[in-house]
Amino acid sequence: MKRQLLIYTLVVLFVITGAGCATNGHYDPARSTGAGALGGAAVGSALGSIIGAATGSAGTGAWVGAATGAIVGGVGGFLYAKHKESQTRDAQMAAETYNYSPGRGDIVSIENVELKPSRVKAGDTINLSATYTLLSGSGQPNNVTLIREVQSGSQRVLNPDQVRLTKPNGTFVDQVSLAIPKEFPRGDYSVVTKVLTDRAMDERASSFTVE
Repeated sequence: MKRQLLIYTLVVLFVITGAGCATNGHYDPARSTGAGALGGAAVGSALGSIIGAATGSAGTGAWVGAATGAIVGGVGGFLYAKHKESQTRDAQMAAETYNYSPGRGDIVSIENVELKPSRVKAGDTINLSATYTLLSGSGQPNNVTLIREVQSGSQRVLNPDQVRLTKPNGTFVDQVSLAIPKEFPRGDYSVVTKVLTDRAMDERASSFTVE
């Protein structure tokens, strides 16, 4: 019974974690940062009490509560918001720029990534921008997945921000803001931007420092 209850709790924990991940990020970053921290503590405390009472073990309840609070609170650590999309070249202009012909297959090219400002303090907001070109010979719209991962060294420090789009051939600019929590550790970090279609992909990294 105890084992089944722990397994059920871990399943709930992962559901909560997934629900907190930002995708398109259409929400207030300041309010969501607070919700991540407070929600993690509240959910952890509640689950810890339930498990402790059900199993008769305060230690087990404390362990589950601490793990849940850390994971749920961590989800709210970095927050993406104010997602914007624009097109800078149509299909013909993009094909001319790349001297493209259908025989070359599918092309995904990230032309530029920007991160401003690159030196920030905890609690600040960073504006991210990626310019990318899509070219395919099929003439059909491209299924595009745009991913941003915040990393420290080679370790990811947040579930990735992921946006799924349908785009024609052309060149596009994707912009999104990243809110950093007030208690985030100082150090050097990178944002890895990836653009994927069904048959091609490209990626680029940009860096920032929390002082």
